[in-house]
Amino acid sequence: MTSSETASPEASIPPEVSKPPGASTSADASKPAEAVPPAAAAPAPGTAPGGAPRFSVVTAGPDEVELVVAFGPRDYAIRLAPAEAAELGVALLATASVAADAAQDVPAGTRVENCFFPVLGWTAGEVAPGVPALALRLAEGTEIAFQFDRATARTCGRDLARSGRVPFRERLRGVLWRALRRGAPTPADPQGA
Repeated sequence: MTSSETASPEASIPPEVSKPPGASTSADASKPAEAVPPAAAAPAPGTAPGGAPRFSVVTAGPDEVELVVAFGPRDYAIRLAPAEAAELGVALLATASVAADAAQDVPAGTRVENCFFPVLGWTAGEVAPGVPALALRLAEGTEIAFQFDRATARTCGRDLARSGRVPFRERLRGVLWRALRRGAPTPADPQGA
C-alpha cells in the first residue's frame, strides 16, 4: 500500500478560509474584506478541518484502486491492489454489521475481518432481460447487489430453498410426535413386530 496526497492544499480552500482576516481579493480590492468567523479559521482541537472526514474510492489505473480520505480541503489517497481493497471492504462491512447489532457484545478494539452478515431485506429481479440480480440490505442501510447468469441464479435459489427447508426426518418426527400426543394410533411396524 502506498499513500499520497492528491490535492494541492491551496486548490480547494474557499477564499474566506485561505486568506487572513482583513485581506481582499485582487478582483475586488475596493470592497472591505469580511472577517473570518473563528470557527472557520481554526478547527477545534481533535476534529478534522471542515467537519467529518469523507471517503471515496476511485480506480487508479490498471490493477490499482485508490481510497481517498478527505479532511476539510485536503485529500489523502491510499493506493491499494484490488485484493487489498476487497479485504478492506469486507472488513468495513463486517465491522459495521457487528457494531450496529445491539445483541452483539463485542468489546471496543476487537478486530472484525468477516462475519455472517444479517440480511435485513432483499430484492430479487432482473437488471436486464435474462440477467437475474439479487440486492441484499445489510446493517445501517447498506445495500449490495449481485448479478447472476440464469443457471447460477437457479442453482443459488435451489440451494437456498433446500437449506431453508426442514429436513424430512425432522418433519416426520414432528408428525409422529403430534400423533402420539393426540393419542392417535401409530402406524404398525411393517416387519410385524
